[in-house]
Amino acid sequence: MTARPDLRGGAAHRVVWFDPATSADPSPPFRAGWVTSFDWGDDGDVVTRARVTIPPNSLHALYGHGVVDALNRLPQALGPIAPETDAVLRATALSEASRVLYEADRTTYGRTWEFTVGGAGDDRAVEYRIAIDNREYQRTLSRLQYLVVLAGREGLAVRLRL
Repeated sequence: MTARPDLRGGAAHRVVWFDPATSADPSPPFRAGWVTSFDWGDDGDVVTRARVTIPPNSLHALYGHGVVDALNRLPQALGPIAPETDAVLRATALSEASRVLYEADRTTYGRTWEFTVGGAGDDRAVEYRIAIDNREYQRTLSRLQYLVVLAGREGLAVRLRL
């Protein structure tokens, strides 16, 4: 934890950094997510085919780098992609989704990234930040790209909870 002056000239505020040791069960406002490919079973129920868990580091990188915004511009059966909400990308959008994820990998080289995840109310007395582990983010992007490409080839849709 680090304190620094408030940029608006007010009292100093605290900065709380994400602790990777808590990634399995993050405390709000830090969160994790998942992405699945799915199909409909004979009985009409959703049948999950593959699943990728999105750790907090990668989830906040997807938002911070604008990947979620790019995915939200694609055709959706259910959406938009938003925190703690299910969204579904149509099978016809998965080729473009794969390109979005491939392009996202470019942000993982040669720089250190930090993002503000949230603050405590309007006074921003506490600022929550995360320093992105690029290697972990690369692995997640690779897994997501593989899931999306396979789902597209099989004509499946992709469900996201980011």
